[in-house]
Amino acid sequence: MFEKVLIPIDFSRYTGRMIECITKIPGIREVVLLHVLDASNPKLLEKSGWSYDSIISEASTRLNEQAELLFALIGGKEATISVKPVLKVIVEPMSGADGVNLKPPEPRQDADFIYGGTVGEAIQKAAMEEDVSLIIMGAQGKGMMEGMLLGSVSTEVLRQGETDLLIIRHKILEKGEEAGIESFCPDIFSRVLVTTDLSPASRDAIALAGGLKGAREILLVHVISKEAEFDRAAEELNRMRQDLEQPGRAVTIHILKGRPADRILELAKKQDVSLLIFSSQGKGWIKQMRLGSTSFDVARRADRPVLVVRQERRPYE
Repeated sequence: MFEKVLIPIDFSRYTGRMIECITKIPGIREVVLLHVLDASNPKLLEKSGWSYDSIISEASTRLNEQAELLFALIGGKEATISVKPVLKVIVEPMSGADGVNLKPPEPRQDADFIYGGTVGEAIQKAAMEEDVSLIIMGAQGKGMMEGMLLGSVSTEVLRQGETDLLIIRHKILEKGEEAGIESFCPDIFSRVLVTTDLSPASRDAIALAGGLKGAREILLVHVISKEAEFDRAAEELNRMRQDLEQPGRAVTIHILKGRPADRILELAKKQDVSLLIFSSQGKGWIKQMRLGSTSFDVARRADRPVLVVRQERRPYE
């Protein structure tokens, strides 16, 4: 299902942990290791003496070092997972400290230049070009309130992206290191909570959950606003449960009442699920955003991995 994945890295102290974790997730056959260098940042250029070549060469070297590390972790020449480093460089016309306009960098074999745009847009561009089935990102989770913000790049990809997205918070990676990455990562798909608002768009998330390798338990969750909605929800969820059940897998139904994001997160914590899955679209979604408000709220506040399933490119009525 997720045989080819894209992992954006920023060379932070979490990069190594993220890479090590990815090697333990079942089913991956190819990894595109992506670094987006925002060379349009004047502060970054000033530190390099206003030299594009200097910062691009440094980024290329570090990216290849991370790719070699990943290749070694997955077994080197005996590896069953291939690794492809990709460097995207954002450039745009600007003036140096002396007021002289900087010329665009010369073409290089180790970098792909993008003229203008954001880091999030560059990540999605790479995902489309490489035809990956999943983007895996870390999220800082820093803000005025703990656990409320994902970080600007993760948020942009979450809201505007078109590729399925798995978000693993940095504090989860920290816990994984303490408990042992080997025990945490292989179980990331083991106990899955998948939400549905019973709209056609949410069927993609249900179908994906059913096809996950290693999913031993699936919690089907729907949140109602009034008691009159219970019977229909129970009927629909029971039908879904029958489609998802198979030997070695337990499927349970949970019909909750109240604020959707609050109730979903409460259940996730109570049941200690390993992953939350939801569709990027559903009832009441805002056209300017590719993510519904409830889904975004859950992703923003979740203290465990979340998987955002993008709508298939087919019409929904």
